[in-house]
Amino acid sequence: MIPSADFVYFAEMGGGLMLLESRPAGWFTSNVELRLNGELLGIVQHHWLNEGMDLDLMRLPVRFEKPSWLKSHFVLKDAEGKELGSATARGLFWSSWEMDLKSGPGTLERAGWFTQGYLLKQGTSITARVAPKGWFSREWTVEADDSLPAVDVLLVGLTYLVIRRRESQQNSPAG
Repeated sequence: MIPSADFVYFAEMGGGLMLLESRPAGWFTSNVELRLNGELLGIVQHHWLNEGMDLDLMRLPVRFEKPSWLKSHFVLKDAEGKELGSATARGLFWSSWEMDLKSGPGTLERAGWFTQGYLLKQGTSITARVAPKGWFSREWTVEADDSLPAVDVLLVGLTYLVIRRRESQQNSPAG
């Protein structure tokens, strides 16, 4: 049996700030390498013709899917097909995303008008921040407090990958 997304490795990652980092896997690729608290988590490969992604994660057997062509709705599932969380675009120009997380519902919102960062708000508190490492960098980080499990941090990061890809396609001459 394939272990579920809640297996022991991620249960032991609690305590303090959790950091998910993304780095380009190479110079001329849109694939990214993910690291959780400094340890290599795996590679995310973008599909060319749609918004799908293939996840090659070493310690977490999950899938990130877009169930419908008509909606901006993405679902994170474990190897058995059980839904671990979802993200649905809301607002004008997808300025916010409704997040259905393991730790409870939240909203991923742009941090400000002139910033590329986003904040995850759950109730009245900000539980995670995601932002690029610099203005012209393809690297980004998710900083989350200890109230979020690793699966939620991963979903926030994958949603941010979708946001970044959409923004780059809107700003390209062909898009």
